[in-house]
Amino acid sequence: MTVHTALRSAALLLGMALTLAGPAQAADQKAIEAVGGNTLAQEHLVLQITEADLQRQNLVLNVASNVLTARGGPDQIDVEVVAFGPGISMMFEKNPHAERIQSLSQQGVRFSACKNSIAAATRKLGHEPKLNPAAQPVEAGIARILDLVEAGYILVRP
Repeated sequence: MTVHTALRSAALLLGMALTLAGPAQAADQKAIEAVGGNTLAQEHLVLQITEADLQRQNLVLNVASNVLTARGGPDQIDVEVVAFGPGISMMFEKNPHAERIQSLSQQGVRFSACKNSIAAATRKLGHEPKLNPAAQPVEAGIARILDLVEAGYILVRP
C-alpha cells in the first residue's frame, strides 16, 4: 500500500466516523465558529510558518493556493496561516509576498500573526513593524494553532 493510498483510506475512515458521530459533529461546528472559521466548509486546514526564509514562505502560500484550487475553493476548505517566531516576517507589510497574501485573503484564507513574535521583532528592529492588512494579531501563535486543532483543523507545516 502506497502512502497516498493509506492517507486516502485514513481520510475515508475519518469521514465515515464523523458522519456517524452526529451530535459530535455539531460540537465541532460550534468549535469552528468559536475560532472564527468557516462552518460551511467541509475541511479545515491550518498552515504553520515559523521561518523567515522567503522560499519557505512562498511554499506555504503555494500550499494555501493549491489546496483552495484542489478542494473547490473556500466554500469547501477553510484555510488559516499562522505565523510565529521568525516566520512573523511573512506578515509584515513590506514582505515581498504582501500582494499574494492580500490576494489569498480575498479568496478566504485567514492570516494570523503572533503578538509575542511581533513584540520580539519590535525589540530587534527598534520599531514596531507594520503588518499586512490581511494579518490579524493573535495572543500567541502556538496557542492559536492549538485552538484550531482542537476545533478540528488539520495542521500542516510545509
